[in-house]
Amino acid sequence: MQSTPLSPRCVHKFGGASLADGERIRRVGELLFARAPDRPIAVVSAVEGVTTQLDQLAREAAAGAVDMARIRVRHRSLLAQLELDSEHLNRHFAELSTVLAAIRAAGELTQAQRDHVLSFGERASARIVAAHLSQRGLRAVPIDAYDLGLVTDSNHGRARVLPHSAERVRSALERIDAICVITGFVAADSHGRLTTLGRNGSDVSAALIGEAISAREVVFWKEVDGVMSADPKLVPNARRIAQLGYADARELTHLGANVLHPEAVEVLERCQLAGRVRCTRTPGDEGTLVRAGLEPREFLGVATRSNLALVRLRGAQDGDARQIAAHFASRAIDAQLVASDAGEFTFTAAASEALVRAAAQYARPLEVVREVATLAIADRRGLDAQLEQTLAAIGVEPLARWRSGASASLVFALPQARLSAAAGALHDVLQRALTPLGEAR
Repeated sequence: MQSTPLSPRCVHKFGGASLADGERIRRVGELLFARAPDRPIAVVSAVEGVTTQLDQLAREAAAGAVDMARIRVRHRSLLAQLELDSEHLNRHFAELSTVLAAIRAAGELTQAQRDHVLSFGERASARIVAAHLSQRGLRAVPIDAYDLGLVTDSNHGRARVLPHSAERVRSALERIDAICVITGFVAADSHGRLTTLGRNGSDVSAALIGEAISAREVVFWKEVDGVMSADPKLVPNARRIAQLGYADARELTHLGANVLHPEAVEVLERCQLAGRVRCTRTPGDEGTLVRAGLEPREFLGVATRSNLALVRLRGAQDGDARQIAAHFASRAIDAQLVASDAGEFTFTAAASEALVRAAAQYARPLEVVREVATLAIADRRGLDAQLEQTLAAIGVEPLARWRSGASASLVFALPQARLSAAAGALHDVLQRALTPLGEAR
């Protein structure tokens, strides 16, 4: 439980989509400018798409090619749009060039080097946002999270922050009389080597900083209206959920809703801090509040994952599941066992050529089904029969089904091409089955 009084300060996390161009960064500047008297703390992701570009750069360097033109052009374009000095990031470009040259010379890419390369996305974002705020007359400083004392273990690519970091972060922030623009996703181990917190780890960074200062609230600014009952891109009539308890938020994130990182929810619950998901395009809206003291909801929504593959082993025996998982893990592929029935094991994994190659290298025949999506039903009313009938009525035959999460939610694996139709149809069934007023509790 919270052991110290809440700080009047809030932590505001901005994702890559909110920093994608000059107009959106100006919108972020407006949000922070309006809150300047309260000395808000900003945590930023890399600009949208940049982490993927950096990852590709690192792999190309290991193969003998280094071409930083796209990264330079992307960031210099942002600087130009914001009327900032085009050479503002030159020191960081030079450092990145040195790291890539070392990778090319070695002819291989270590996880530590990959983390170092990926760190440049957040480090560049922090400097661009801070420079824009300074341009507007605010006292703002860019800060690399590891300089605040955010220390992790040495598990590169999926590092965990060590408990003693909180006091160091709190002490460092108390000494800075300015708006702090802090890198998300990036930290360092006890030896000073750069680490990263895993995919979408900036949410975790923001929650940890909120915990360190006992923040009044951690606000996760997105390009959606809040936590929705479905992905609005798939289900246009998806509804915003006004409030969620920690358990419900954990359930949705576990099932695939990617508005919040599951580890960020864990941090908020651990210290009983409020989190809020809000939209930068509609800053006057309250978004979705995640807090303690709320009863579980009957209907949360449908959560989806795309671009997956199913891997099946027929005639499976005891021990096969562990051996298959280890086989893929040794090739840096995360394959999750989701179903085991009548001597058949089914795994899910991100679809890739590497997965297909790894499956072909296994000692026994593995079936790989590509272009798969999952559709999870976060609902506690026992409507499984209606959902199955609805899928049959629209001609969608699930490739597999299983239970997942603390509430044993039903999950369907479907052909990717049918995901939108299935999500819309099932969401409508679940929504119509609510109270006569049509409102979720």
